[in-house]
Amino acid sequence: MNTPASTLHERLDDVPLLIGLAQKLRLPELLDRHLGRHGNHHGLSNGTLAAGWIAFILSRGNHTKVHVEEWTQGLPHTLSHLFGQPLRPAEFSDDRLGILLRRLQELDDWHALEADLWHGTCEVYELPLERVRLDSTTTCGYHTLTPEGLMQLGHSKDHRPDLPQLKIMAAAAEPSGHLIASDLYPGQTADDPLYLPMTRRVRSLLGRTGLLYVGDCKMAALATRAELAAEGDYYLMPLPMTGDTPKQFAGWLDQLLSGRARAQELKQDQESLGHGWEFTRVLAAAVDGKAVTWGERVQLLHSPALAQRQQSNLEERLRRAEQAVRALTPPVGPGKKQCREEAPLRSAVTAILGRCDVTDLLRVTWDRQEHHRSKYVGPGRGGAKRATRTEVQVRYHITAVHRESAAIEARRRRLGWRVQVTNAPKKRLSLLASVLSYRSGWCLERDFHLLKDRPLGLRPLYVK
Repeated sequence: MNTPASTLHERLDDVPLLIGLAQKLRLPELLDRHLGRHGNHHGLSNGTLAAGWIAFILSRGNHTKVHVEEWTQGLPHTLSHLFGQPLRPAEFSDDRLGILLRRLQELDDWHALEADLWHGTCEVYELPLERVRLDSTTTCGYHTLTPEGLMQLGHSKDHRPDLPQLKIMAAAAEPSGHLIASDLYPGQTADDPLYLPMTRRVRSLLGRTGLLYVGDCKMAALATRAELAAEGDYYLMPLPMTGDTPKQFAGWLDQLLSGRARAQELKQDQESLGHGWEFTRVLAAAVDGKAVTWGERVQLLHSPALAQRQQSNLEERLRRAEQAVRALTPPVGPGKKQCREEAPLRSAVTAILGRCDVTDLLRVTWDRQEHHRSKYVGPGRGGAKRATRTEVQVRYHITAVHRESAAIEARRRRLGWRVQVTNAPKKRLSLLASVLSYRSGWCLERDFHLLKDRPLGLRPLYVK
């Protein structure tokens, strides 16, 4: 007797690939080791549940849990085969996933789990590690504010200051861009104090010193640089224009523009990247109560592209200032308020020039105009002619807004320059290599885009 054949259709998409990759990275095994298992737990383990949920998140670009059970019910045979055991109907229910989230929240040593995941990844890929990029980002969500919660109002990098957010501090290996470690902080936390905890984690995770840490100007706190130097590590970052740096930068730039120092041209594959000049200075600071002294290379760099953008910005500020100044004394006409006193006019001109940062670049002149008119004040006494009185109306009028050519040209010569610092020796990191190393910051930015934008779409964040 012939048994009729039956055919089963399930849409696989990328699910086998995602779950297979998670198993190859030993993700279920590592999660089970750190999360443990309740004595009354039946069915899929916590690690296998997490691997399945991650496959749903990556495949569907949705990190909510409300649709996971429905998704698994459409793939019962595929998932049972991939997990190596039957899939119970309520395996991926809201309750099971909620328990998994709670166990993740109560995890005692998240850093140990992340370290095991890093080593599991390294077993799959041989990753070159030339330097470590550090940076932070934020992600927001529609959450209720709680005093001790992660979701807090703060400076938003997502342009949503109205929504609570959390802050993610991350370290990535370059040039691969592979994420090494990440930390979560409340959304209002400042960036400056987050760099040292991350460098300590990376140093412990990789078990080595002598790495080059690269970050933006928020990493340039003296305490951060001092500890990196004391631990035998290297840093590379731009200096922020705060404190004494603007005055120092102006003096360094004066040496270049006056000819007392000479910049060298920086080229890569016959393409000019600009010019640069560097010198070494000695810094001293205290780390854990001990004095630390180290040499720091100060690098002044000129970028033609940056100079062009800043020149365009300067021209736009000059134009806006000219328009705003001329609008202070409109022509006489209906509804045109005239300027009657010189002191307010002078203050308004000074405020506009200062707001546009062109105080020394524009010279404004005005004159005082008087208008005499007779005003009827009543009939004369004893049949005399009507009485009149002569009034003098004063009006101040801006006659010209002159551009100070010499001052503008001197300002233009100072555009396009920036300053960065490193303690790496020249044999390890030349001036050209310093420029190229800092410019490779797209690696960690790409990781942030993969996390926050499509297809994963972590923003807005619903999970709590």
